[in-house]
Amino acid sequence: MSNSACLPIEAIKSSFCQALVEHNSLILSAPPGAGKSTQLPLWLLALAELKQQKIYLLQPRRLAVKNIASYLAQQLGESVGQTVGYRLRNESKVSESTRLEVITEGILTKIIQQDAELAGTGLIVFDEFHERSLHGDLAFALAREVQQALREDLKLVLMSATLDVAVLTEHLPEAVYIQSEGRSYPVDITYQAVSAQQTWQEHALAVIKQKLATHQGSILVFLPGIADIRYLHERLIDLMPSDCLLSQLYGELSLSAQQQAILPVAQGQRKLVLTTNIAETSLTIDGINLVIDCGLEKVAIYDNAKLINTLTQRQIAKASAIQRAGRAGRLMPGQCIRLFAKDDFDRRPEQSVNEIQQADLLPTLIEAARWGVTKLADLPMLELPKATQEQKAWQELQALAIVDENRALTKHGEQISSLSCHPRFAHMIVAALAIEKSHAKAIASLACILAALLEERDILPRQKGGDSASLQLRVELLASAKLANQPKAARIIKQAKNLARSAKIDMTWQNLPLDMIGVLLAFAYPERIAKARGAYGEFVCANGSGVSLREDEPLAQHSYLVVAALMQVKSRTFANLVAPISLEQIETFFIKDIRCADVLLYDNKLAKVVARRQRRLASLLLEEQVLSSGINDSEVVNVWRDVLQKHGLKFLNWQDNDLALLARWQWLSKEQQNVSDASVCLPVIDDAYLLENLALWFEPYVAGITAKAKLDKLDLSAMLLSLLDYQQQQILNQAAPRHYVGPTGRHCKISYQQGEKPKVSLPMQEVYGLSETPVIGLYQGQSVVAKACGVPLLLELLSPAQRPIQVTQDLVQFWQGSYAQVQKDMKSKYPKHFWPDDPANAQPTNKTKRHMQSLTK
Repeated sequence: MSNSACLPIEAIKSSFCQALVEHNSLILSAPPGAGKSTQLPLWLLALAELKQQKIYLLQPRRLAVKNIASYLAQQLGESVGQTVGYRLRNESKVSESTRLEVITEGILTKIIQQDAELAGTGLIVFDEFHERSLHGDLAFALAREVQQALREDLKLVLMSATLDVAVLTEHLPEAVYIQSEGRSYPVDITYQAVSAQQTWQEHALAVIKQKLATHQGSILVFLPGIADIRYLHERLIDLMPSDCLLSQLYGELSLSAQQQAILPVAQGQRKLVLTTNIAETSLTIDGINLVIDCGLEKVAIYDNAKLINTLTQRQIAKASAIQRAGRAGRLMPGQCIRLFAKDDFDRRPEQSVNEIQQADLLPTLIEAARWGVTKLADLPMLELPKATQEQKAWQELQALAIVDENRALTKHGEQISSLSCHPRFAHMIVAALAIEKSHAKAIASLACILAALLEERDILPRQKGGDSASLQLRVELLASAKLANQPKAARIIKQAKNLARSAKIDMTWQNLPLDMIGVLLAFAYPERIAKARGAYGEFVCANGSGVSLREDEPLAQHSYLVVAALMQVKSRTFANLVAPISLEQIETFFIKDIRCADVLLYDNKLAKVVARRQRRLASLLLEEQVLSSGINDSEVVNVWRDVLQKHGLKFLNWQDNDLALLARWQWLSKEQQNVSDASVCLPVIDDAYLLENLALWFEPYVAGITAKAKLDKLDLSAMLLSLLDYQQQQILNQAAPRHYVGPTGRHCKISYQQGEKPKVSLPMQEVYGLSETPVIGLYQGQSVVAKACGVPLLLELLSPAQRPIQVTQDLVQFWQGSYAQVQKDMKSKYPKHFWPDDPANAQPTNKTKRHMQSLTK
């Protein structure tokens, strides 16, 4: 304890202790290295007001729990488990004499659920509260409710280096705010942004190499994830100086391996530690005086649709960057190199998005239901999830029979809440217990193994290649002890035993019913029972989502699978952990979820509406029989309507005249936008309008039609015109005519193309004598398009060979202008035809000069 006087936290000892005696809620902000985690707890033990009471010190990370407990016990000259102890999910060191317990947030929730009044507890300290995990938010909400409703004397302290004080004081208005100034040692921060020619990994490697050669002291490198740590480790291992030890530090390592990375090195040695954000808070790594920060992190974001956590890389917030830099100034002056630009740092948010907005809510909601509330808003939560997100999670719990329609825990739910695993896996264990006697011995033991296995990272990383997605393979490896040296395997085995103990299961690893793995998974993930479809390796799940297996995966040959884990690769979703299940097993264990119904549907292969008797598990079609009767007209109409809603109007057999009618109508309705008289306006017709009004123009004509061939023979134009009354049809025919009748009596089709002006093509000689451009858009002499002289047609004038020679919308200007050049060209090419000097007053004709002369004789 000789170093305690050097810690900045000592400057506030008196004011902090006095405030804690006089008030029950405190907020403490102290920079990294100030001593809030390692010195302040010792004050609490010495405080007379807390002498006979328990103190809980919460840490967000397991590694910090053990290290802080060990450090505090050492400061007292004791071993862990005496005055200071710790508790983790599968490990604890406490005794009757333990007054200060260092725990994780999930452990506090469990303690409060078992003893709502927290008898004998005087103080709860939430350390590193800026990390704001979902476990931490729930633990705080429960502790706050206990303080407000049951124990006014319970004291709460929230502390961190980068607290969002405004938010906390809003929820704890009575709290006293105390700040510890300064840090233990200054840290010089510089920025070395990656260039456009490098990846950030290459840039990080170059900076590390350069600092290994020039820097004296140990280096801590913050990286997003395990793959990045391994990438750099492989490239650095052979380049390390003899006096420098290369270490890795991340959550998946065993606690002993993690501790090795933070222990002091021998005299004259230094270390280079490659770490994830696990080292951001609480841990002091001896000798570190340089931090290299890539400015990135990987976070698990829960996908409600796929029921999976997706590991997403993102930029860290300012709070995390400050925490990381502080690691370099714990024991001496230090440096921090940020591998991004200063203006990049300035643009980043102060705090990260809180976990409650991107996490699986099921574990939290089952704790809320256990506490007796029906929505998270009933608890003093610092932040609430989106209402739709919470609603869906409650529905999932109800589907698993964990809560009833009133969101109260069922008897089944009470069993599940007592097991320290995800509610889905607890549901699986309880279900296994229920069927063990009648169906398979040791199935409950198998359920505990699967629950423990699925809560860990995969013991056979798929990126190495060659490993199957089979869960059975993994269970066999665990049961055979072939993975005994793997820390993950040891944790799985320990957790399986703990779950069995909690569920009162006689744990066994012998004669496991491996053929029941798929059934057990289906209890945990009924939405992920999957059926083979289409191409080899392609499956559809009971919730309607598609999933793929690798081409070399032997399990792809099965008709039914249950998918335990998914992996997103670009636009495709791959099954990462699977087990087969038979149709017989589905019908045995999930018969209550299978629905039988007679349905009408459109069969693409037969191209007709057919009646079928179907048996379904959610969206999975298990069995289907053809019915020879049972089709009525109204149901057929519904089928055709659904087909059009699914496939769109392109499903219908549109003819050229139908498309021409649509084009005319669309043009005219657009031109009518400024018309004040609504009685003459046509509805704006498009796909959306037609699909919305199928009951008016489509459904009356399809009753009794079951074959697509007969549907294709319908007169779609007549059906469309049924949307218009008589006056509107007259307006359409006159204002947007199908043809233009030229001076010679020729009927020329008018083209109405979307986005273009109406156009008519005809020989130039047939418009001689016209002194004005023909117009459309007129009805009974009145303009229905709010244009006094209608809309001029775009004339495409053709040569005698029917080739375009001029396009104009102003015939008068053409006669007076460029016609002279056209006349000259045409006379040379077609001398036998009539090319008058005054076309505006000439006789229109479709004859040659010779023929015209014979007519005048």
